[in-house]
Amino acid sequence: MAPKAPRKPFWWIGIAAVLAGLAIAADVGWFFYHSQQTGDSLLSAENAAIAAAGRISRFDPVVPTAVCPPFINGGSQAQGVVSASEIGMAAPVLAGDGDSQINVAVGHADGSSWPGQPGTTLFAAHDVTYFSHINQLAVHSEIDFVTPCQTFTYQVTGHQVVQKGSPVYSPSTESLLVLETCYPTNALFLTDQRYLVTAQLVSVRLNDKALPAVASPPEPNLPIPAALSAEGLTLATNDLPLGTLSLAGTPSTSWEQTMAPYDSEGDVLSEYFGALRSAEQGQGAWWVAMSPTVPITTTAPLRGATITEYTARVNPSLSVAGDTLTGAELDSVVRVSGGTAPGLYNLQVSFNVAFGQLFVSQWSMTRQ
Repeated sequence: MAPKAPRKPFWWIGIAAVLAGLAIAADVGWFFYHSQQTGDSLLSAENAAIAAAGRISRFDPVVPTAVCPPFINGGSQAQGVVSASEIGMAAPVLAGDGDSQINVAVGHADGSSWPGQPGTTLFAAHDVTYFSHINQLAVHSEIDFVTPCQTFTYQVTGHQVVQKGSPVYSPSTESLLVLETCYPTNALFLTDQRYLVTAQLVSVRLNDKALPAVASPPEPNLPIPAALSAEGLTLATNDLPLGTLSLAGTPSTSWEQTMAPYDSEGDVLSEYFGALRSAEQGQGAWWVAMSPTVPITTTAPLRGATITEYTARVNPSLSVAGDTLTGAELDSVVRVSGGTAPGLYNLQVSFNVAFGQLFVSQWSMTRQ
């Protein structure tokens, strides 16, 4: 009779499985602990900044920039608080949507607009943290984004499920908000679908006081030929990595607190896109209509070529006197492909307002 085979030691497989389970549980537990502790700290700090700004604004009509800082695309300080009372949500918002941001807060997607600006603001968060119940937001319910000095109120317009990486619509004249999280919204695993809540900006107000009604002067006309305008001269149809909008000159406080700066920025960018298309296509008549004092030869590297990359963000600067736009500037480093002189160029463009129209007053391209 053959000897019995020794019994295989299956017991160690069970122990290994138990240890692996404990390790996973510890990792998940640490994630939730770290997320809540850090998130609560960020939220407390931003709520304190909002409260402090409110106390100052009650007594001082001109609040210092340090109290009402502009949005920045980076850093570890919260840019505001996004809240929806209907689902009991209140979360700090950090610039950026990588793991270091959304593991502890709501992240603002790089390249998307900031609240109040034309285009779409995209906020992302984990479905198991701050955005676990966004699927319960009813159409017409409100979402607030509160900064130390302003509150942006959005109204929910719809919900949808899309594939990961799907493009998000970004208009050139409206200000939209999209909340994004994994789908299903209770998934404890990585998924290839995303749940989106869309909302439209309905009001902007100063905290602790009503936003003053301002009768802004009409925006300058854009001398863009109809055939050129039909090619699409907005951010929705042109790829441009926007940075920070700044104001120069002597803008009035009341003008700054409306949508006028962003409307003017949109006009400047449309004029820029129009001039760029004219240069690339060698359309001298179009160019002269928008830039009568600048020879089209200044755009020689663009003849028969295209700008295929902006290696630096474009930071428009508006010159304003009171409530009136008087000029603007923008600059970047661009990569020109095709034509007779491809390569990297320092691009500088200036605009001025004359006779109620916005013209290109300088176009400079210097090879790097």
